[in-house]
Amino acid sequence: MSDTFNQAVKIIRSAGVIIYPTETFWGLGGLGTSAEVVKRIRSLKGRPMHKPFPLIAGSLKQALEFVSFNNAGLELAQSLWPASLSILARASNLLAEGVRDNKGLVSIRIPPHLETARLCLAAGAPLIATSANLSGEKPCAEKKELNPDLVKSADMVVEMDQPPEGRLPSTLVRVAGPGRIEILREGRFSRNELESRGWIAV
Repeated sequence: MSDTFNQAVKIIRSAGVIIYPTETFWGLGGLGTSAEVVKRIRSLKGRPMHKPFPLIAGSLKQALEFVSFNNAGLELAQSLWPASLSILARASNLLAEGVRDNKGLVSIRIPPHLETARLCLAAGAPLIATSANLSGEKPCAEKKELNPDLVKSADMVVEMDQPPEGRLPSTLVRVAGPGRIEILREGRFSRNELESRGWIAV
């Protein structure tokens, strides 16, 4: 592992905040289990209190240590992850309050970005994966687009071999039943792709 990767892991485990690439955009994150990290990221972004933060995990096994699915949700995750597909799941008490909505649900995905997934596994917990921009600003696909104040306030900007591809965010879905999903936000994983995999969008 590179010195950069090891430094990033050390910062994350110490409840630090990093800016890092995902398959979509640059992300702002840290441990999804830390209320301190949630509070700091919310302050850095200026994000409203009622908006929870999404998470990424390094593997399905890791995700299931922190969230739970019903049978249909588990089938969806097993069949489609890793992908730019975020699924609403039941959050465990291990996760910080700020990543859960008022129903106890959290948005989580396993990204098709091998280095970022590996970072989650090395950190030992899912990472907050909100876009690295101030609330209301556009997400950034290129490092040069990052807000200078945000860069200065984070503990580290983690550069990886695979840069963000931009274009669209992940698709967010809620499992409505066996083989049925509700698309809450259509993004990189299209409705047609979901339906071609046997999932009916309702």
